[in-house]
Amino acid sequence: MAKLVLSRGGAIAMQRFLDADSLTIGRDPSSDFVVDDPRVAAIHARVVVVGHDYILEAAPPAELVINGTSCVRRILQHGDVAEFGDCHLKYVDSRAASPIDLERTMLIRGLDPALASDPAPTVGPTPIAATSPEASPARFPSGHVEWIDGPHRGEQRRLDRVVATFGTPGVGVVVLTRRPQGFFATHVEGADYPRVNGRSIGAEACALTPGDVIEVAGASLRFMQP
Repeated sequence: MAKLVLSRGGAIAMQRFLDADSLTIGRDPSSDFVVDDPRVAAIHARVVVVGHDYILEAAPPAELVINGTSCVRRILQHGDVAEFGDCHLKYVDSRAASPIDLERTMLIRGLDPALASDPAPTVGPTPIAATSPEASPARFPSGHVEWIDGPHRGEQRRLDRVVATFGTPGVGVVVLTRRPQGFFATHVEGADYPRVNGRSIGAEACALTPGDVIEVAGASLRFMQP
């Protein structure tokens, strides 16, 4: 099981297995990980579970520094270290130490609600410090989605990144993950889970097959492969 290890000055202050749906990090005594540092907000960040992944995201207007790079949200990978004042929070997960998992080191940025209906910005991730799937010894499949309703009906978007986001922040967002085993859809945000072929996918990653119809935030997309 994955865990977080909080340290200060090289000494472990606290460690905890990730056995909850959400954990908070901040200066407030009610936080799951309390960081007593004036540079840290009362609730500075939280870790949320998305399928089999753990995402560390800042609580606005706070930002994060992970492995020396500023970001607001990131899928955690084995060995990642986040800075909170003079403390360091390390993510430990031996299952994620393979080259394939390292490919998934991504920063997921939210979609602009004003652009949510435009297919161009729906691929949301910005890669940081990660090799591309094409450079990996593992073979990644090809695929794309096609809008089947709305003003962009018939338009297509290639799935050429490891992670792509679709939907409307605050309403519903789904992540499509490109893995050597195929493509998977996972719920990220919204009260209602995305639907695949009319059925809710729930909280777990859902394997996609060519022709599947994905519904999220009132939009419908068809997943296709060559």
